[in-house]
Amino acid sequence: MKKVIIVYGGDSNEKEISYESAKSIFSNIDKSKYDPLLIDYKEVNFDKSWGNSIFFIAIHGEGGEDGEIQEILENKKIKYTGSNSKAMKLCWDKAVSKKLMIEAGINTPNYVCFKKGSIDFSGTFLVEGNDYFVKPAMNGSSYGISKINKLSELTEALNRAFQFSEVAIVEESYNVAEYTVAILGSTALPPLQIITEGNEFYNYAAKYQSNETIKIKVEEFSLAEKLKKIALAAFLAHGCKTWGRVDIVSNGNDLAVLEINTVPGFTEKSLFPLSAKYSGIEYQELVTEIIEH
Repeated sequence: MKKVIIVYGGDSNEKEISYESAKSIFSNIDKSKYDPLLIDYKEVNFDKSWGNSIFFIAIHGEGGEDGEIQEILENKKIKYTGSNSKAMKLCWDKAVSKKLMIEAGINTPNYVCFKKGSIDFSGTFLVEGNDYFVKPAMNGSSYGISKINKLSELTEALNRAFQFSEVAIVEESYNVAEYTVAILGSTALPPLQIITEGNEFYNYAAKYQSNETIKIKVEEFSLAEKLKKIALAAFLAHGCKTWGRVDIVSNGNDLAVLEINTVPGFTEKSLFPLSAKYSGIEYQELVTEIIEH
């Protein structure tokens, strides 16, 4: 029986969410096929002989989505789920990711980067009265993100983002709709639209605390196909494999890729399993697909 090491936590500010994902995987994994072990990243002894075990990486954010654990496992020649360390690093740094997408011809909202200690927006595309998102270049779960519509709010928003990253991104806001597309292997699953009732955008509260966030399947065929095509192109352009989730926004005229989540939330209520369910893939089968892919 194959040993599956479900690793979570670490020092990331997303460690509690990571634990919830890991618990769901452990509870639902097919125990007739696999022998699961639930372990905190900080407690893993990588020098131990893990034999034919496979690590199911459920670490959200730092340590799991920045390529760190993947690089360790690659050096030890230990099998693991998801994309390799190179792809993880490309997706983790949103400034690098956006540059890559532009070079690949994939639309992404216009943006400008600021380094900690250097806030000068003269000569940028930023103008008074428009909506912008200010976010850390490297972080997840919407930590440190602000939405502003006055340039007088920019410095405070940047300083909030700098608490999580040395570089911050100011990005034009696509206000009409937000979508997400789960990728399994080389297949884009049914896209979902996210409607954030009670929250201004899909922030931490909307993701994990609100009961008013609505997640619905995109029924319009042409829109769904367009979303899947864009998502898969972005996923492959970064060299990603096995599984991930691509966030896409609309301004009413254009669709644009926000980011790629390489270890997306994986509780039974998370977006990725919900999208899989619309494809007829139940949670346990989904876990098996990710392990075996």
